Amino acid sequence: MSRNPYSRYYVPGPSPWPFFVGISANGLAVGLILWLHRSPSYLLMGMSISCMMLSILSWWRDLIREGDMGFYTRFVIKSFRDGVALFIMSEVMFFFSFFWAFFHNALSPSCELGMRWPPPGIRTPNPSSTSLFETGLLISSGFFVTQAHKSVRLKDYDVGPFIGLLMTILCGAVFFLVQVREYYWNSYSISDSVYGSVFYLLTGFHGAHVVVGTIWLTVSLVRLWRGEFSSQRHFGFEACIWYWHFVDVVWVTLWLVVYVWFGGWLYMWWFKMWDGDIYSFKYPDLKFSWYAYIQEEHCPSWYKVPDWLKP
Repeated sequence: MSRNPYSRYYVPGPSPWPFFVGISANGLAVGLILWLHRSPSYLLMGMSISCMMLSILSWWRDLIREGDMGFYTRFVIKSFRDGVALFIMSEVMFFFSFFWAFFHNALSPSCELGMRWPPPGIRTPNPSSTSLFETGLLISSGFFVTQAHKSVRLKDYDVGPFIGLLMTILCGAVFFLVQVREYYWNSYSISDSVYGSVFYLLTGFHGAHVVVGTIWLTVSLVRLWRGEFSSQRHFGFEACIWYWHFVDVVWVTLWLVVYVWFGGWLYMWWFKMWDGDIYSFKYPDLKFSWYAYIQEEHCPSWYKVPDWLKP
């Protein structure tokens, strides 16, 4: 490994890892197709996953070594920042497509769904139970990882960042376990109408991102323990924090939209607060408006059904 002293950028030499990653990704795609056709090849899937993991670990090992040897100038670090930012933006658009599918069906449910959302027969999970606990876990993890980053910037390499990262990893692991438990106790599956499909796609892919983020945090913890981060050079840790905050924001949005708003529970809370009278308010100086017409005594003559049309 060597860097041209007259260039701002480091050009790495030939590496076998992109080739092996491509081969293993192709094997995973073929294995997935075979599994969808109910003729799975577990040997192909196992070999592809093993090759993928070993190649990725070896590739990241080389990247860390190149950084420790001083090959990454500030221009290279800036290109890394731009790359991570674009990667997170692509992840935003990835989840945006699933939210689009959810809103498309929730805001205007078709006749196949009974013109209702959630569809008939779907018992949605309570947003103030397990999912609220998961929300608290991820929000707390965001504070912990931010505190760890602040400690690194203040040159505290002994206590602060270790406690922050350990607590963040613990929150991520507990979140995943609680989500698996929620899947086990849910009364619907991914094949139960479009609600089940979109729900499990959103929460499932988010759970996969939580697992990836937890692994990344663990790698950052090991690198911090080995002394590979300083107050001025810790972009690997900073990129991990960006990714984790993205995971937090996606979950909070998912909880508010899928669980609270369109899960039917927000309407239920509003209904109970007004004792069933959700169409008008109880103020004496209330001016009549369109939402008060549903009450018989407030209906104008032109709004009422004529007697000769009544059955």
